[in-house]
Amino acid sequence: MKNIIALSPMYTEDSNNLKKASLNSSYVLSRFNAKWNVPEEFRADVISVYGEDIYAEIVSEQCDLTLLKSADDWLNHIDESFTQRKISYGQLKDFIKEENIFIKCSDFKTFKAGVYQKVNDIKGFDSLDQNITVFTSEVVEWELEVRCFVLNNKIKTHSSYWRNNVFDTNMLSEKEQKDMFSFFESFIQKYSSTLPPAIVLDFGIIKGKGWALIEANPAWCSGLYACDAEKALEVIVNSCIKN
Repeated sequence: MKNIIALSPMYTEDSNNLKKASLNSSYVLSRFNAKWNVPEEFRADVISVYGEDIYAEIVSEQCDLTLLKSADDWLNHIDESFTQRKISYGQLKDFIKEENIFIKCSDFKTFKAGVYQKVNDIKGFDSLDQNITVFTSEVVEWELEVRCFVLNNKIKTHSSYWRNNVFDTNMLSEKEQKDMFSFFESFIQKYSSTLPPAIVLDFGIIKGKGWALIEANPAWCSGLYACDAEKALEVIVNSCIKN
């Protein structure tokens, strides 16, 4: 049996880097075709998938994969000592009267996450299903945001992606790295049992508050930024289970 990872037909820098990383591994990364259809003769050999969330869901059904991710309401159960901000979870209709909040879909990206002065300022709001589940949080100022690919409670590779309101994948300072790993160890000791073994966790520094958990994301659809592609690939493979 070949260890095939189904890649989205959409060419991205991340998927290209993973493809290159696979050349030194036991995995074969295949895009198959543009119709999001894995041919029958390859389905038994597909052990993982990487691409857009909807693509991954479709391929997982074809190839009998379970895609690992945190529970939809997971973030809402994290202690505020780790989030450093108040977070709420519920249906979109529950937050109609809220003002100046950050809001994000809990599952598929139905609308663009961000800070909205009023909830009905969301583009296409009138056509949205009011029963979709969302997260909201108080608005904070992030000085730094970092992506971490985590496997078996260890950070395998990490990369900054946002610093002082601009995209930035430069290396963390020695102090930033030390402080982030210390924060991660405290966090994972308490919450490892609530997470799958392979997951992407984003952490950052909130102005005036310090290090905080941003969110959890499935490894099978998360961007790499400047993470080591070979190490990220191992996390991605383990974020899918062949049934």
